[in-house]
Amino acid sequence: MHKINYYWRLFATFWAFSLFGLGGLLMGITVFPVIYLLPINKKNKTQLSRRVVRQSFSLFISFMNTVGIMNYKINGLERLKGRDDLFIIANHPTLLDVVFLISMAELPNCVIKQGVWNNPFMHCVVKAAGFIENSGDAEVLVDRCAGVLKSNDGLILFPEGTRTNPDGDMKMRRGCAHIALRAQKNLTPISITCDPITLTKKHRWYNIPKNHKFSYCINIGKDIEIEQFLDINDFGKSARVLTVHMKDQFKKGMKCQN
Repeated sequence: MHKINYYWRLFATFWAFSLFGLGGLLMGITVFPVIYLLPINKKNKTQLSRRVVRQSFSLFISFMNTVGIMNYKINGLERLKGRDDLFIIANHPTLLDVVFLISMAELPNCVIKQGVWNNPFMHCVVKAAGFIENSGDAEVLVDRCAGVLKSNDGLILFPEGTRTNPDGDMKMRRGCAHIALRAQKNLTPISITCDPITLTKKHRWYNIPKNHKFSYCINIGKDIEIEQFLDINDFGKSARVLTVHMKDQFKKGMKCQN
């Protein structure tokens, strides 16, 4: 039975990621061109595109859950409801983290790595949604993200800039703190765990657990109030102190609540 279950989950995983890639490509040549041609302003086109992405990601997660590839638990989801200008920060242990975050949040902007922008399956999707490309220039990225938040748009950002090490050790960059301080914006921390760990930087899609499906636990924490850090006169020190505080908040959120 264990072998049958394993091969089913392996086949279902291949099926799921194939559908994800093909779905992105098909929407890029059908749905988003239609949205582009609609007689509405650019902001509404962007919001509609993000809504399509959100629903697509929600369906993808539901599919993976339904066919037995994984299961998941989300705690504190009410902290995101009805709030479309949040600055959401999260650790990044697996490939699916951004899929979960976009499916849960109220149509925020998102920083996307350059590799995704160059991916033919996803390029039209992220461009239509108005997501921010991380081109590698840290100062430009900080300015763009701060500008997004000042315009009352929401934002999803991984403070590590890459996926978290499989051992869970977070190597936090200060860029996230700089963005929050410049925009004077509170942060909403989301801690993500996956057991057994899979889809990390070292895993391929087919490196699934041998004996059972993997489980996600997503804890949405209370907002980190930025005002207490703005009282520090030295901007560099403020960023360092805030970065340490963010890391502590993530650690507190790693234990899955029942």
